[in-house]
Amino acid sequence: MSTSRIASFLGWALALTLFASQLLLFRTFFIDDAFITFRYVRQFVAGNGLVYNIGERVEGYSNFLWVMLLALPHALGAELITTARVLSTALSIGSLLLTYHLARSAPYPILAPIMLAAAGPFGAWAMGGLETSLFAFLVTASVAAFIYEEERGRGAVSGVLFGLLALARPEGALFFVLAVGFRAWQLLSASQAQPARIESRDWARLAGFIALFVPHFLWRLSYYGYPLPNTVYAKSMGLHPRALIEGVYYLFDGLTALGGPLLLLLPVGILLFQAKDFRYRFISACCGAYLLFSVVGGGDWMPMHRFWVHILPLLVVLVHAGLMKLATLITPRHAWLVRASFVSAQIAFLYYGALNAYITGFAYSRALETPLESDTASNSWLVYISHNWKRGDVIAAADAGAIAYVLPLEARIVDMIGLVDGHIAHLKPQFPSGLFGRGDGFGKWDIEYILNQNPRFIEIGALEQRENGEYFVENTGLRLLVNDPRFRARYRQVSDKPELSGLFERVP
Repeated sequence: MSTSRIASFLGWALALTLFASQLLLFRTFFIDDAFITFRYVRQFVAGNGLVYNIGERVEGYSNFLWVMLLALPHALGAELITTARVLSTALSIGSLLLTYHLARSAPYPILAPIMLAAAGPFGAWAMGGLETSLFAFLVTASVAAFIYEEERGRGAVSGVLFGLLALARPEGALFFVLAVGFRAWQLLSASQAQPARIESRDWARLAGFIALFVPHFLWRLSYYGYPLPNTVYAKSMGLHPRALIEGVYYLFDGLTALGGPLLLLLPVGILLFQAKDFRYRFISACCGAYLLFSVVGGGDWMPMHRFWVHILPLLVVLVHAGLMKLATLITPRHAWLVRASFVSAQIAFLYYGALNAYITGFAYSRALETPLESDTASNSWLVYISHNWKRGDVIAAADAGAIAYVLPLEARIVDMIGLVDGHIAHLKPQFPSGLFGRGDGFGKWDIEYILNQNPRFIEIGALEQRENGEYFVENTGLRLLVNDPRFRARYRQVSDKPELSGLFERVP
């Protein structure tokens, strides 16, 4: 074997070892919202339609393609948690391969997938149950295909990939808009000596996207009655400055966690200043536009920088090329040594972040392979409800995922946060805690509405009782609910044990 092949083999061995170790570290990492998606999958396979509660058409998921990918194996008998993790792991490995492909314009491209595999969020979200790995893979694949087509002047498969991306998450359409914009800029900036024109591949690319995006959009509009998923409306803070403040903090937090000014901003800045390559400009535009979208949208509440993972393969390509360029500027003669030092520092920084998240428990964990199998503190309220629920009982929950997974499909569950509830999602947001206060969440709640549903059980989550008898809950809407006189008169706490203290049952 040649030296280059040996180096490539060792590099891939290191990348896959790092990625496998991340899967091991975060093997219990799972997000409650994933069970909301699973509920839709189960209802769909059972023939009840794409609904959370039977008969209620509310699009409480934002990952249509992920729902469809899970539906087929589940219809064949596959368990959903394992299926989601297997698919996510395979897609993450695909992202590692695509990252290597995109990094081949710079020296030592194998270093890019090694850096990606060292990033804790990348491995954690392969275990998280949501569509994160799927979206990251499709972002990388569609961008790589578009760059390939533009560099060679042929091909239009990126249109289909961009269409799939828009089905994976609604903001996926943003990347197609950027691609169209870049192509239009190329046409407009062409010289008179070599005028450019719209080619058949441009029309084919547009047709590929429209063929996937438009039918799904029209179906969503007719089936659910709204142009966007209910989750978008539930999380929307409108034009309130609170959204911008939280979005800026989310941006800052991600920057510091993934390299900070020295290992992230500096190499990318130097690359953009030095390089004139189309690929780096387009990749930079995709990363910048998506981060701007995240800021305007108020960031994300979930741990381990979920939105950053969506563009992490692209970002790693930029950082890798920037570090290679920076090393050449510092010392052209010994650039290889500086490159090795820079990349080693970045890999060590990223993997330290993964270990820190694991050790401190920042990436919270729950043993959810079979939620009813163990009566642990994290899921005993699920056990209590599942053992005492009767046909016709309504459940109001702050965590509307796992409870929907363990109860029968006919059980009606009211999501008090609004992700799968059309009424709460479309309320006007309110922030009584002020711009910098905590606990207001998305600013949407309706105590009257919840009590009118007459639920037998109401799950609040973490709760403590003060000396004056008032309950304290971090979420403002839930705190107002549990201290409302009507609630106090109609509901009693199931138990004062910590694991059951946030569960209330209607007084007979």
